[in-house]
Amino acid sequence: MQNFFRDILHSFSVQLLLLHLRSNFLLLAVWVLLVLMMSGLLGPNLGLQYLFLDPEYLGDTDFWSFFIVGGAFGFFTMSWNLGTYLLIGGYFNFLASLSRPFFKYCINNALLPLAVFLFYCGLLVHFLRPGKDIQPDRWLIGESLSGLILGLIISLFVYAIYFNLTNRDIGYYQPRFREAPPNMGPGQSRKRTSGYRPYRAKALAPMLTKMYDNPYDVKTYLGENLRTRLVRSVAHYDSAVLQGIFRQNHLNAIVLQLGTIIALALLGLLIDQPLFQIPAGASFLVMFSLIVAIIGAISYWFSEWRFVLMVCLLAVFNYISSGPLFRHGNQAYGLDYSTTADYTTERLKALAGSEQLGQDIAASRNILERWKARQPADKPPLIIVCASGGGLTAALWATHVTQTLEQCTGGNFIRSTALMTGASGGQVGLAYLRESYLSDPEFHLNDALRLDRISRDLLNPVAFSLVSNDLFLPFTRVKVGGKSYRRDRAYSFEQELATNTGSILNKPLWKYRQPEQEARIPMMFVTPSIVEDGRRMVISPQGVSYMTASPAALRGDLPLQPDMVDFRWLLQDQEPDSLHFATALRMNATYPYVLPLVRLPTKPSIRLMDAGYRDNYGVVSAARFVTTFKDWLLENTSGVHFVQISAFREGAEKEERDDRRGAIESLFSPVGVAGNILSVQILDQEVLLGQLAESLGPDRFFLHRFNYESDADDPLRTSVSFHLTDREQMQVLQAIDEKEFQERLDRLIRVIE
Repeated sequence: MQNFFRDILHSFSVQLLLLHLRSNFLLLAVWVLLVLMMSGLLGPNLGLQYLFLDPEYLGDTDFWSFFIVGGAFGFFTMSWNLGTYLLIGGYFNFLASLSRPFFKYCINNALLPLAVFLFYCGLLVHFLRPGKDIQPDRWLIGESLSGLILGLIISLFVYAIYFNLTNRDIGYYQPRFREAPPNMGPGQSRKRTSGYRPYRAKALAPMLTKMYDNPYDVKTYLGENLRTRLVRSVAHYDSAVLQGIFRQNHLNAIVLQLGTIIALALLGLLIDQPLFQIPAGASFLVMFSLIVAIIGAISYWFSEWRFVLMVCLLAVFNYISSGPLFRHGNQAYGLDYSTTADYTTERLKALAGSEQLGQDIAASRNILERWKARQPADKPPLIIVCASGGGLTAALWATHVTQTLEQCTGGNFIRSTALMTGASGGQVGLAYLRESYLSDPEFHLNDALRLDRISRDLLNPVAFSLVSNDLFLPFTRVKVGGKSYRRDRAYSFEQELATNTGSILNKPLWKYRQPEQEARIPMMFVTPSIVEDGRRMVISPQGVSYMTASPAALRGDLPLQPDMVDFRWLLQDQEPDSLHFATALRMNATYPYVLPLVRLPTKPSIRLMDAGYRDNYGVVSAARFVTTFKDWLLENTSGVHFVQISAFREGAEKEERDDRRGAIESLFSPVGVAGNILSVQILDQEVLLGQLAESLGPDRFFLHRFNYESDADDPLRTSVSFHLTDREQMQVLQAIDEKEFQERLDRLIRVIE
């Protein structure tokens, strides 16, 4: 038994794995990152695991989507093999004496990729069989696994053909074509043939054989037929010939990696074609492949200096990218970037008591008067809808709840709504519903179609653009509305959103001015956050200078700083009315890293990101509006009703645990509440809503909450992502049937009817 374990320990496969653990921690970190994503241990709320467990291609999750992911996994595996072969293949000289050395290296280097792939398959089977009460769909499991495995096999087969045709091995030097290298051993022919080159190098001396011939004491390796073979000494071979074989193999590997990068860059030119928008999980695998290739190449050429060089390269790249040549960032489509607007606190304060402020208040009051004229009662209830962020889950939930209320009230809910606010996905859903209400003559017949469209994937083109276009073609431009802008994954996001929603949101901001003024649709405030100072940018086709600070500050009663900015007022010389409304929604949903921050044409430059950074639930904007028009609301309505449609607002209660954090854990989480922004927002807004109720009176302010939250013990907890699985969609749609929501719907319906 002891000999058995010793043989396993000294097998080539095990020694390779141990050497990786000891020397290639940067490359192993990529595998660890992949496993964490697949298992849901990293980014579970973002749904990173579903990118691999539920890949979508051309709108479907089927054999072909898993086939592409399997091919990408094979690509990643071969990139790992190529990178490690460059680094450590030369330590195992016996490889060069074998036929097809790289192929044998891949077979013996398969422990880690095979373990991860089997782990992936296990996760997939578990995902497709989520509960004891659900019958497993064996056809779906078989289809998914067969696509995944076949994609992997074909990918590896293509690589095998390339290396089989191009790589040299010891057979290249056999007597038929080349003179055998010296010291081939007894019994070998010494007859000279054409192409003979004299070698003066000698074989290794016996004293050095142990050190250089087989330094890791490998006893066995796996051959092509997966049978164990003994490792034989290569001390009798000329070391220069063995090194030459490795160099030639390495050159082939580098050529293949460069060719792959060029091909990937060229594919970025075809990103607008749905056929080339591969699943997001496959895009991540391709990106990991490139990272492995870069780390392997740098480590191969610079050896011990690789870490220092990587740090220096990052510093140089950061310095160069901060220069004027690269300082473009993402731009808001429709704006004029040839001039800049001054962004200073003094300029923002100038709105207080200005003529512009009075005009905007009067214009919005006229909109409220027209809204009232469309209501059946003298003092109707005024509805304000606030939708939270939360990716496609929030978009689907906001659309579902709102149009359910519209149907149950006989078409009176949207008519009774004066304002819509929110963040990220929730506001995308409200905007799509509002536009459909405005432009679709068969609005009330297309509820199911809207639910299907708003829940369609938005992540595939974003992920593929990040890997292909953003990395390799950062200078490509695109024409939007006659103006030229830098193209990146933000453009891909908007194009996919347009495709999913029938392009009805692709209109400039000014197109909504008249419908809002005539109260044919509710007003909508889009409020992305300003990165540099934390203020909120209020985007509306109307003048909304009254939103920039509290009424007391705008009257001059208190010396308070403006906490919001009127988008159209700030950028009045940069064609703000031409802003694409889809761009405004995208800025409002700019989750860091997923979408790029948006740079505005201001001086100093400011950038916009997700509204959830400051107000993920739209309550703050709605409260400011109500406070500003408090007197009119008390005189002309029966009360203000906040309809708060949110996803994941409550959050699952965490299990109690003793505070047993170690020193390292405490170092990374010194103050837990600092990283819990949404919970802090909820508590602040509870105070704000309480103050609003006190201001209007308990009989004039009402709160209706519809919060979607999947069960804490649900193995398929719904995620905050731009991708939804079929089961997640089903869970969201069925949630409205719960007794709690039915009772809340009934209470609100009675108010409107």
